Amino acid sequence: MKKVITIVAITLIATLVLIFGGKKVVEVTGDYPFCGACHAWDGAIAQTNLADTVHGASAKHGVKVTCTDCHLPHDSNIGYLFTKAKNGVAEGFTTIFGDPKKKDWLGNREHTRKNYTFDSSCLKCHANILKVSDGNITRKTNQMHEKYVQFKGTKDAMKCTDCHKHVGHKNLGSMLYEQKFHQPNSWDEWEKEKNK
Repeated sequence: MKKVITIVAITLIATLVLIFGGKKVVEVTGDYPFCGACHAWDGAIAQTNLADTVHGASAKHGVKVTCTDCHLPHDSNIGYLFTKAKNGVAEGFTTIFGDPKKKDWLGNREHTRKNYTFDSSCLKCHANILKVSDGNITRKTNQMHEKYVQFKGTKDAMKCTDCHKHVGHKNLGSMLYEQKFHQPNSWDEWEKEKNK
């Protein structure tokens, strides 16, 4: 009997450690310091999130989101963890073997928007926006959100980021454009770029 109690106690303790430890690991691996370990080479993009005053770290009011709040799906725990693992492996591989200078960051935005932002992430906080019976349906924004609901599941389905292209990363487009098509502001700067 004592052996059974010991086994049950050890199993219970191991289960609790696994559950709470696993939850802590998922939390720690979903915020700036951890994500920045692999995304250091695209740090300018991360900086645009830190500068964002609506959803980024510079928000004075409302919700300050973490990387995984937008860049992982929130419709199921299994989907969340699977996508987190898949993206983590892909990002680790890119960090080790990739060359950020060869990447077309500006051209990659649409792919990133389509594949690495999830409506379930937006709707986790903005679920009420889809309620068409809230008395505000006359507002143009609500009329567009009604279209989102109407087209959902059809070939014309929309994503939140189809309209909200700049959410989460303040001035990302202009920053990427400036990096790609930078014009020197002085003779010294022109010489320096010419000799790269």
